[in-house]
Amino acid sequence: MDKVNEFEHGIDTVNKSRSDSLYFGSISNEQFRYASSDELLNTDNGKKVFRGMIETFFNSQQKRLKVLSSYAKGDNYSILSGHRRLDNEKADYRVRHKWGGYISSFATNYVIGNPVSIGILEGANEKQLEAIQEIEWNNDINALNGDLALDASIFGRAFEYHFRDKDGADRVVLINPLEMFVVRDLTVEQNIILAVHLPVFADKVNMTVYTKDQVITYKPYTTNAVRLIVDTITKHEYKDVPVVEWWNNRYRMGDFESEISLIDAYDAGQSDTANYMSDLNDAMLLIKGDLDALGLSASDIAKMKDANTLLLQTGISTNGQQTSADAGYIYKQYDVQGTEAYKNRLANDIHRFSRIPNLEDDRFNATSSGIALLYKMIGLEQVRKNKETYFTKALRRRYELISNIHKAINKPLIEADKLTFTFHPNIPQDVWNEIKAYIEAGGVVSQETLMNNASFTDYKTEQSRILKEGGASDGEISQIVGDVHAKQESD
Repeated sequence: MDKVNEFEHGIDTVNKSRSDSLYFGSISNEQFRYASSDELLNTDNGKKVFRGMIETFFNSQQKRLKVLSSYAKGDNYSILSGHRRLDNEKADYRVRHKWGGYISSFATNYVIGNPVSIGILEGANEKQLEAIQEIEWNNDINALNGDLALDASIFGRAFEYHFRDKDGADRVVLINPLEMFVVRDLTVEQNIILAVHLPVFADKVNMTVYTKDQVITYKPYTTNAVRLIVDTITKHEYKDVPVVEWWNNRYRMGDFESEISLIDAYDAGQSDTANYMSDLNDAMLLIKGDLDALGLSASDIAKMKDANTLLLQTGISTNGQQTSADAGYIYKQYDVQGTEAYKNRLANDIHRFSRIPNLEDDRFNATSSGIALLYKMIGLEQVRKNKETYFTKALRRRYELISNIHKAINKPLIEADKLTFTFHPNIPQDVWNEIKAYIEAGGVVSQETLMNNASFTDYKTEQSRILKEGGASDGEISQIVGDVHAKQESD
């Protein structure tokens, strides 16, 4: 019987066959959809479909996610699986390269390494920014955004869950994509109708389902025997599913997912090189000549080889001719130039198709022009713009959920539709050269700008120190630079 929920190569089999690369079937990243959460959870047909969704998630989708997770950690599946050498006695190195982790880390830090700035449109209530800052502080939102963006880069999607803690504070937490999926409706908007959290403890699935007004827990079950027995039902006031799904791109694919075959080929090339170098030490000894005339047996040859000495004496054959003997090692010829060119081509292709610039490329480093550098990074810039589009959607939904709960409990209003999100790419900037060029062109730069761009101080701190050295009182300093800085200086 065909396994429709397995990868094409048969990921769950371990045998002597080679596993040179992976292929994920379409079902491994399928978007689950249904008419409504009510029908899905409460009708016989809906429950049957829902059970199928859960089984598909565990049997296919989770397996894809686990493989992507392993590549992000450098535990590359293909090079570690199967039997690479025909001869068991030969070296069998499995050299792994953390390309996946490198690509995802680079892309994530470039896009969201710097905090996202939140602003408001003209006419919006400015006081809501104070409420947003409090939420960001309570949830260490910059770190959370980084984790979400990294998950999205690896798995193609990421999840955050919203709730209010015992102190009444808005909480936003990361949910592992290996433990969650969402179901969307059949409309063109593809709204989320429910989210399913499937953490496994002690080999039991402890499932929780989040709908637009309920939190439903189910009795634990095993992954191979899905049972939909409701345990508890509680209400929530978010007026929507309290889960945000972050997309990495339109196809919900990771940043290195399409390059896995190239990564596998690179691992194989480096492994074959390592195997060749090891096999040189175990090369086959070849002896050419008339062994009978030499009076040597195979055991004699073996003993001399073990002693690291080989004595070959010539003699006279039966027909009276002088015999000859020669010995040497047989090993494969290694095309150093061709092999290295092949591996370099693979590395360049990984950089090219993942859109991650090769910082060790001499041509990249030799370019000093800022505009020229940007052109070399135009591929990554396109990735950034695409990510920002989907991340903005996720951020807006985040504050829509918070706005909904605030309306329900009369907390400070947040106008999610009037918020703006500004991303700041994490790229080195030669600010001082820009300032110098600006001044040389006739521009004037304030002392505040100069101090704020200095790495060792900032304008307000420096001004407070200057005023204090000039004999100004704490009150005078406070009027000029603010109470906080005046207090810092007095302390």
